[in-house]
Amino acid sequence: MTSMQTTPITKPRVALVSGFWGQNIGNAFFNIGGKWILEQVFGEGNVAFIQDQPGYRTFHDQSKGNPANDIELLQYLDVDYIVLQGPLLTTGFAQLWRPTFKALTARGTKIILLGAAFFKFRDEEYAAAKAFLQEFPPALISTRDSRSYEQLKTWDLAMPLYDGMDSAFFAPKAYTPFALTAPPYVALNFDRYLEPTITLGAAAKPGADFSFERNGKVWSLEVPKLSSRLAHRSKVQAYLGHLIDRRQLPAEIDGLMVMRPEHRVNPHMTYKIYQHPNAVASDEPWTYFNIYANADLVLADRVHACVAALAYGQTAMLFTPSPRQALFARVGATEIRNRPVSIDLAWLEEERQKEVAWLKAQV
Repeated sequence: MTSMQTTPITKPRVALVSGFWGQNIGNAFFNIGGKWILEQVFGEGNVAFIQDQPGYRTFHDQSKGNPANDIELLQYLDVDYIVLQGPLLTTGFAQLWRPTFKALTARGTKIILLGAAFFKFRDEEYAAAKAFLQEFPPALISTRDSRSYEQLKTWDLAMPLYDGMDSAFFAPKAYTPFALTAPPYVALNFDRYLEPTITLGAAAKPGADFSFERNGKVWSLEVPKLSSRLAHRSKVQAYLGHLIDRRQLPAEIDGLMVMRPEHRVNPHMTYKIYQHPNAVASDEPWTYFNIYANADLVLADRVHACVAALAYGQTAMLFTPSPRQALFARVGATEIRNRPVSIDLAWLEEERQKEVAWLKAQV
């Protein structure tokens, strides 16, 4: 009787690029959701986080690439796949990634863009991204918004392309929040722009910048004009706008405690983070998942604060002019800039399963 020899199964090694959580904790939300997705595709234990390019730091000009003397550590990875996520299709994408992609692809590493998108959706961005994707074709691209998908589809890049969702919508699959004994609360996350002054009444207040009806009352929101103008000009001037804001904002609205999470803790500007009552900040994402998953209502100028709230079944409204809000249309939250909305969680789960199934079929 002869014994049969079997060939050992080689497990894939997948590097998921992540980081810069301190300067935008929303990055962690889609990093964590993305890891869960990839574990469904490649198996648990085969996917691990690795640093992002240092050129993504706050206030750095990405068109100049990574800092001089940076070791470009990612180019030395011995992996089967490297996975990038988020609104990475920018004018500076090539400058940040060319040396790394050149070294990795020469050794046979495949590139995956998961939950990918454009940043500003401008012609110069399209031209730069198209040229770089043709230079280093990914094994596949799954977008996070249909606007990016439709643009990429017109280029006929000859690679698998999927109209996917932002990976942060998968975060509830990876993390179950704790229950909180806090009283019912509204989470107000305004760390780039100024938190509006909120007035409740039977009708919208004349001159209000935003208004919506909730529990039989109309919430009127007024944005401080000067500070808001500064915040819209640049990140640097946004800090000045918060510095000159001298309002005494409430700790409670309509019987709800106000909780004020801050998404940018690096650089750590204490005067800004803890300027108003019930502030909370952390350099890890679990704190924020717990806050948004338990909130009665989330009002935020951060895209991923709203993504987390919706993904965990809560109601949210977004206050930002950023074109990156395009990801909400993909999950049917088209009115999120006009009023608080929620999404169908059963439908969301179906969409998650479809995306994972498509990814499995491509690798």
